[in-house]
Amino acid sequence: MKKIYRTLLIICIMLGFCVVTFTAMAGNRDRSGQSGAQHLLIDPWARSSGWSSCGVAETRGLESVFSNIAGLAFTKRTEVAFTHTQYLAGSFGGININAFGVGQGLSAKNKETGRRIDLGTVAVSIFAMGFGDISMTTVDQPDGNGAIFSPRLNYIGIHYAKSFNRFIHGGVSFKIVNESISDLRANGIAIDVGVQYLSGPYENFKIGVVLQNLGVPMSYKGDGISTRGVLEGTNHISTVEFRQAQYELPALLTIGLSYDFLIFSEAYQAMDKEDRKAEGLTRTDAMHRITLAGSFTANAYSRDNFNLGIEYGFMQFFQVRAGYMLQSFQTRNIDGKNQIFANADSFYLGPSAGVTVGVPLAKKGRGNQQLLLDYAYRFTNFWKGNHYIGLKICL
Repeated sequence: MKKIYRTLLIICIMLGFCVVTFTAMAGNRDRSGQSGAQHLLIDPWARSSGWSSCGVAETRGLESVFSNIAGLAFTKRTEVAFTHTQYLAGSFGGININAFGVGQGLSAKNKETGRRIDLGTVAVSIFAMGFGDISMTTVDQPDGNGAIFSPRLNYIGIHYAKSFNRFIHGGVSFKIVNESISDLRANGIAIDVGVQYLSGPYENFKIGVVLQNLGVPMSYKGDGISTRGVLEGTNHISTVEFRQAQYELPALLTIGLSYDFLIFSEAYQAMDKEDRKAEGLTRTDAMHRITLAGSFTANAYSRDNFNLGIEYGFMQFFQVRAGYMLQSFQTRNIDGKNQIFANADSFYLGPSAGVTVGVPLAKKGRGNQQLLLDYAYRFTNFWKGNHYIGLKICL
């Protein structure tokens, strides 16, 4: 028990430092649009997008590398996941996002006891966003010069998470960020830190906190910021490079809660409640599960978001979920009266839905090896929404 309290104290100190750091750097609504690398705010995973990325306290597995890296600690073996996103369907040219990740649980054998020691989980993820081919134009050729270019927004994540005990899990991510067009590029590093705490008789009450996208400012470099011309009063041709302003990363702090309503099979229901607790039953042992989740996101450079979600799961083979995202309200003075309006700065506002189907890869009693198929749709204020198709293999 003392070890749990000590771990909780360390995590509280760490979170307090994170909150103070975020408060010091956070801005207000007047700073909207002053950050860059906005692709760091896009959730590329089908499962978490299906309920508006509200599962900060709930997320587990490779999808947690976006929502809350602490959830990666639940991956004790090997996971491989891929998701393809048709982003803003119907937009000109077509925007596509591909996300890929591999996670591996680490352990070592204790020579004295012979038991396996949990050393945490490591993972690598890739985010790649493409906008198709775009015709290159110039001042002299505004209709195009016959050349094309393809803008790219990418980042590679290196992740680590660990379970301190059954109740406390934490993790950290390092993301190498890249933005590029034909003659310009920008590079940077972003850091995420997350914690999850589990409680309740079946570990069905959860709290999650994550601080994302901390890093130094980025700026563009390349031939695209230079121009050649003749100096006034001379015949000399000179190349001039324009100074580039730096931009901040879109830092944010998210706090989330979730609760599982569990219905066990008849064999477990025949047991006394204390016996079920002593058995160590969790959500993975339930036949039916209904999870309610919610989160609040404080953005440093845009308005804050509220997310709500619900998920139903039948054993480990089928889940269906839905979510809703709402942005913080603002007050406007109209005819001398203050009126409250919902602001629509984000085109993500509104509902989302998703489904997961699991196919077992091993016979019962030989481990939880599965092939998981995910689909999600997220409504947007413009165009025709986002479609997500995902595949995950748990070995």
